[in-house]
Amino acid sequence: MIITIFSADEFAKRSIIALNLAAYCALNHRKILLLDATAPQHALSWNTRRSAAGGKSKMAKMTIRSSENLQSELENPESYYRGRYSEIIIDADDGDVRNTDALLVATDVLVVPVHPRQNHNREALIQRIETLRLFNPALRVLIVEIQVISAFAAAARTETNLARLVAKEILASTLAATVIHEWIDDRRSFDQGLSIFECNPRNERAIAEIRNLREEITKIRTQSLEPSANSLAILHALQRRTEEKELCHIGIDAFQERSAR
Repeated sequence: MIITIFSADEFAKRSIIALNLAAYCALNHRKILLLDATAPQHALSWNTRRSAAGGKSKMAKMTIRSSENLQSELENPESYYRGRYSEIIIDADDGDVRNTDALLVATDVLVVPVHPRQNHNREALIQRIETLRLFNPALRVLIVEIQVISAFAAAARTETNLARLVAKEILASTLAATVIHEWIDDRRSFDQGLSIFECNPRNERAIAEIRNLREEITKIRTQSLEPSANSLAILHALQRRTEEKELCHIGIDAFQERSAR
């Protein structure tokens, strides 16, 4: 399974989630490949610090490398990398659009963390995922809320909750029940090349969140795609790509009426 953690937003804790998800899988005796497709190369830098501190042997089943020149390999279901690793987890940002899009086409589950202070263009994100469906119609999209640790943070998911809004706007996506709190970002541990599973003392709440997120990813991967919802999402992507809607003569309203019959 290929899992991509994708966000162009600096607040989303994307790299922290990706490396801790990979660490969790590796600690559970699975061969994991963590690919760094980000401009700042957070995962590769973390791995360098980890090796220098002598912590690499604790998770010998996890390999971390750059995603460069692996796009065609990942698209091939019979490739060496797909056969060798139980999971391939990709940490991806918007630094290299062409490279990132090639990786997204090969993705099985796309995890999109959404922070309430998100400053990235939400419409651009929606358009990108909709276009991606044209090349990867079996894609599963999981929207994950990042919650600020604050006495004033709203625990309830109201209609104005940003993660909920994004999940509604991206057709055929799922809003994760798991909420990732900002306490997952232990900067001191990250700078030492440690995962949240190796910190002392351990943050059991952060560990539980990563564990629960992994279970949700597995669940969404095995669930059947609802045909009418997925077709509607692809239809919407086609209509968006053609200003006069010349490629699609069936309007969304008509399609919904037909699906309801």
